[in-house]
Amino acid sequence: MNKQVLMMSCALGALLLSGRGALAAAAGAADTTAQSATTVGEVIVTAEKRAANIQDVPVAVTAFTAQDRNLKGINTVQDMTNFVPGLTYSSQLDRPAIRGLARNNNIYTSDSSVAVYYDDFFSQSTFLVGRDDMLIDQVEVLLGPQGTLYGRNAIGGLINTKSKRPTDTYSGEIRAIVGNYGYTKFEGTVSGPINDHFSFRLSAVDLNQSRGYFNNLVPGKPSEGDLRHDPYVDVQLQYKDDSNDIWVDAYDLTFNHDRGGPGGLLGTPTVGHYDTALQTGGQLVFNPNFPYGGGAVPGSVVGQIGTDNPALGRIRDFAHDLPTNIDLSAAYTVVVNAVHHFDGFDLKYVGGYSQYHYDLNTSLFGNGNSPITQYQIPLRPGSICSFVPGCVPLTVFPVQDFSYETHTAWYSHELTLSSTTNRPLQYIAGAYFYNETDDNINSVIEPDQPQLANPVGGLPNPNRYYYFTEYEDRIRSMAVYGQLDWKILPTVKLTGGLRYTYDSKSALEQARYINFQNIPAFGLFADNLGSLFPAIDVTTALTSTAPAKGVTCATTLQTTGRFAGDVQRCLGDHSDALTGTAGIEWTPDRDTLVYVRYNRGYKAFALNAGLVHADPEALPEHVDDFEGGVKKTFGRTLTVDADAFYYDYKNDQVPLVFPSAGGINLSQFFNIPKAVSEGVELTANWRPIENLSLSLSYGFDHTKIKSTCTFVGAQPGDGCFIDGLDTHAIQPGARPVGPVQSSGAFFQSVDGNPLPQAPENKVAFNGTYTFVFDPGNLTFSGTYIWKDRSFASVFNRTYYEAPSWDQVDLRATWAGRNDRYEVVLFVKNLFNSLGYDAAAFGYDIDAPVGGGGPTVARSFDLTPPRLYGGELHIKF
Repeated sequence: MNKQVLMMSCALGALLLSGRGALAAAAGAADTTAQSATTVGEVIVTAEKRAANIQDVPVAVTAFTAQDRNLKGINTVQDMTNFVPGLTYSSQLDRPAIRGLARNNNIYTSDSSVAVYYDDFFSQSTFLVGRDDMLIDQVEVLLGPQGTLYGRNAIGGLINTKSKRPTDTYSGEIRAIVGNYGYTKFEGTVSGPINDHFSFRLSAVDLNQSRGYFNNLVPGKPSEGDLRHDPYVDVQLQYKDDSNDIWVDAYDLTFNHDRGGPGGLLGTPTVGHYDTALQTGGQLVFNPNFPYGGGAVPGSVVGQIGTDNPALGRIRDFAHDLPTNIDLSAAYTVVVNAVHHFDGFDLKYVGGYSQYHYDLNTSLFGNGNSPITQYQIPLRPGSICSFVPGCVPLTVFPVQDFSYETHTAWYSHELTLSSTTNRPLQYIAGAYFYNETDDNINSVIEPDQPQLANPVGGLPNPNRYYYFTEYEDRIRSMAVYGQLDWKILPTVKLTGGLRYTYDSKSALEQARYINFQNIPAFGLFADNLGSLFPAIDVTTALTSTAPAKGVTCATTLQTTGRFAGDVQRCLGDHSDALTGTAGIEWTPDRDTLVYVRYNRGYKAFALNAGLVHADPEALPEHVDDFEGGVKKTFGRTLTVDADAFYYDYKNDQVPLVFPSAGGINLSQFFNIPKAVSEGVELTANWRPIENLSLSLSYGFDHTKIKSTCTFVGAQPGDGCFIDGLDTHAIQPGARPVGPVQSSGAFFQSVDGNPLPQAPENKVAFNGTYTFVFDPGNLTFSGTYIWKDRSFASVFNRTYYEAPSWDQVDLRATWAGRNDRYEVVLFVKNLFNSLGYDAAAFGYDIDAPVGGGGPTVARSFDLTPPRLYGGELHIKF
């Protein structure tokens, strides 16, 4: 661990262990009444599958109670990242990351690094963590590898939500929320007993937003960005007696024609000049924005708006002809929690089933981000076309319809045996099984381009795809685990745990690629051939037939049936690992916990399914995590939790784009041999005077790739990698290697670069003050957050960067007498600042509008602009 982290850790430890300094003395001097009024509330968590005060758990964990979320206005996953050191989340792509460990793709045969659980049941999706506090009792975020106790191993950490359960007495709540951008949310819940043993809870939500955060300048086209309709229904049934506690939850979140949530806007429209080159690096079709350079046949251009990218003037303006549409159907989940209490131990079962069908259609961003629907390419003097009767300039119809569709279903079973005595030795043991199936389709079509229907060298293509990939997979994971906690002295506890995990994955993939742009190697140029210019089937050229690890059947061309014209290949493999934890904790007094812990984390191998590219398998990831922390309570008015960590991270699975010999960009998984993540995290909660609460969260996370690259005989995987989106900004010392020289791409060292989605510094501060009146209480809450810059790739290029940013939120809550109703006014992002929920990908521009030589285009995942509104909560 570097000196900076060690010095910060020692300083924090010295401060906290001083214990009886000025803060403790001041708190101790207060009288009993004042002490009660300013006591920091106790938070109970289940981070180690036992209910315990968060101050007594030797794990870096952040918990959000329903009350805390209501007062601070924490109502999305992105809001939670503001208060959790080390946590980032892409709202557009539904990808969480903790301390630099992330999944940087959306291929389901590549596991997430952060596990998400709803009431201890594993989920594929994160965004429902943001369900509001009327439904969710608590959200817990565990930082660091959870390689022992939790279901599917979470190499980065995990997020677990706890639902509000049925109650023993009748109660309920109704809420109405109204905000700008046409936002409305109406929801209600009712709960109570059915008889002496059964109780229920029924909840329903209807959320609508009629105007998006981004303005489409194409006439008649809707705005985009969180434009949505989200209905949601949840039904719970609970049975309780002296020995049993059984809870069943079923919820449905099916919605149609929704344009919000993950995928609602894949980053902002490109921020940069339009690229006016006729063809752009790595692409299969002509550039839609070619006419902005003035090169199209005069009078042939249809749909052009302005003279350049409208986002240059206002970042939330864009122009494209095809609106985004999302359909979600057959989306429901059933979860069962059952506990039987034996004498001295509990037996718990957690199981469930979940599925959804997600269908996204949108204009392809990047070069497809264009309002232009038609143009012609002028003929060169003496062209072949000019000598052929009836031949005219080639007409390009560049509207690109990108489709992403997935049918996903999974179920799991887990049995846990845990001791319940007060003996010095406590145990937890369990077994876990998980099964998932997916059918994922990615495609891009140019629906109006007739040449794509009958490509040269291939079978008919009636849907006019130029890019089509699909994979059907099955993923299974099985594990057994156990952990012992032994209190060897009244103040000292030892912990040890082991987990064995076996993962298997198999997939049937198919792909097809059609080229409809100039191919210099074949002498095919649109300005020479005009309307004679053909589409060329390049599927066999861009797919691999070579044997490789993870390939279980040969690549074959399909000639009949649904996939006629596609190539098909089988993938499959397995991996296993022994992981665990070892730690010691010391409690010198009831207000102090000091712990040191080692955790071994693992993520299963990955398959680059769907593309039929070379070397589809990436090796499993492993991390060795060394952590130490202090949790201190001062006089019941101040809690301070600090931890320091060091990760030795091996075989990070990274998807990279690189150019083929023909200049078309391909995607492949690589393993980065070694990286480190080290840092310190601090959270503090203080009630210095009656009715005033202050909280602080700070995270320092320094990540660094430690891979060498000599550029001599370099190969991907040696620490030298190709950035297929960068053909101009070559790092100092880089040079072309082997066959990629002709494409203009270079192997480049990533040694010393940070890991993706890992801002080095994050800070959040919140203050709330409550005025107490006879009719009720008025609470004001203010939050300030600041996040450091981060990158979307292992290459720290400018166009991969999300800049540092800050934000201010305000909230006022009037709670009536006996807490029967609440009225809330809120403003989020008070100063309308630009915020970046995650870094996103950009690319090179070969020929920008106005000339001037190569430059870059940037894309951002923006947080929402200024939001304001009001809420009414009625409780009964």
